Amino acid sequence: MESKFFSPHFPFSPYRIPFFYGQIIFFSSLCGRIISIPGHTVGICPFTEPLITTLEISRIYLSNIFSLATLFSISVLPIFGGLFDRIGIRRGATYSGFFFGLTLLFLGNMNRMIAFFSKVMALEVAKACILFLGFFLLRLLGQNLIPLVSRMMLLHWYDQRSCTMIGLTGIFISILFGPAPQLIQMGIERWGYANTWIILGIAILLLFVPVIWATCRDRPMPSVIKESDTYSGFQRIISDTQTPFEGKTLQQALNTFDFWIFVFAIANSTLTTTGIQIHMVDIFREAHAYTSQTMGIFLPMAIVSANFSFLCGILLDKLSIHYCLLGIFLANALIMGSLEYISSRWGLYLFIFSSGLNLALYGITFSAPWPRLFGRQHLGRIMSAVTSIVLIFAAIAPSIFAYARQWGSYFLATRTLFMLSGLGFLSALLKMCRKNAL
Repeated sequence: MESKFFSPHFPFSPYRIPFFYGQIIFFSSLCGRIISIPGHTVGICPFTEPLITTLEISRIYLSNIFSLATLFSISVLPIFGGLFDRIGIRRGATYSGFFFGLTLLFLGNMNRMIAFFSKVMALEVAKACILFLGFFLLRLLGQNLIPLVSRMMLLHWYDQRSCTMIGLTGIFISILFGPAPQLIQMGIERWGYANTWIILGIAILLLFVPVIWATCRDRPMPSVIKESDTYSGFQRIISDTQTPFEGKTLQQALNTFDFWIFVFAIANSTLTTTGIQIHMVDIFREAHAYTSQTMGIFLPMAIVSANFSFLCGILLDKLSIHYCLLGIFLANALIMGSLEYISSRWGLYLFIFSSGLNLALYGITFSAPWPRLFGRQHLGRIMSAVTSIVLIFAAIAPSIFAYARQWGSYFLATRTLFMLSGLGFLSALLKMCRKNAL
């Protein structure tokens, strides 16, 4: 028997909403993406220096524990993807947000925890255990589960217009994630790093989690809930809440070329963006293009990304999703090619343009293909498997570029990725020609 607390008619019924309820789902999904900020790199980096100083640990020590915790969180992610398929996105989002808030409270009381456990074990062991547990929960919930279930919300409610909504989300993400490090840094300077984590945790528990619980619904109900006139061109049968959308299992998806070509595209893009961003200053120095204003290119990149997110979303709702593959492989090839001429003005402009296009298509490629290709019944397991694979490439990207530099030049990595992007582009093009998608 379904709990009243998670009944689709509590605390209010979507039947009473005079417009398409997917618009509220969009707001709920966006709230989920906002509360995940403290679990992403942009939300963690302001805490690095205070942790090193307060806990009296080295940078390598902290980095190693952080990397191990991140990799371990990736390894258990597919379990939770299948769990979300069973319990529904509303429960998944509410539970994830609730435990993420508790995780931030735990991190805010880290010093007390270390002092307590140091009475029964060595101080260094206590530090390592508490840090590992805190980072593991922070990455599992903030970087992985909350963004996963937030994407699933949109994909369960939007079909033919999913790319448009993902693109629209990308605009807000660009706006909200950009100033996050500076705002968190201001909080640390005013209240200290521990109290900042506690404040963030309380805000999530008292403000965002109740909003997500109240507004999120698992799946569209029968055609009582209809699209507004704004979306009159969108025709879709809305299935019952109790009946999952039919689709392929994860194992069936793994046996298809489509699954691996899209994963290849996302992984290739992840290697490109993560590797370049981590080593950007040194890459620009090697190319004799570094100036004091180099880090300022992220702002125009975000502007380009925001504009392309919405435009590409609209186009890909009307075209085959495989066009997304052509776009993201082409963008990655242009990024790598532009680095060869980054010291020139046109090379820098091409780098900014192609990086912005890549970021815009990345969000769409990460989310939109899976329900279209494999249905929604096992969407959680499929998307969690994709996320796990991609995050492994994100973890090794800095090392790949670092080894390339050690062996001679960053261009060893960039030229290899250029060739991989070209190979991916040709593979996607041949696939589309075979399906007569062009």
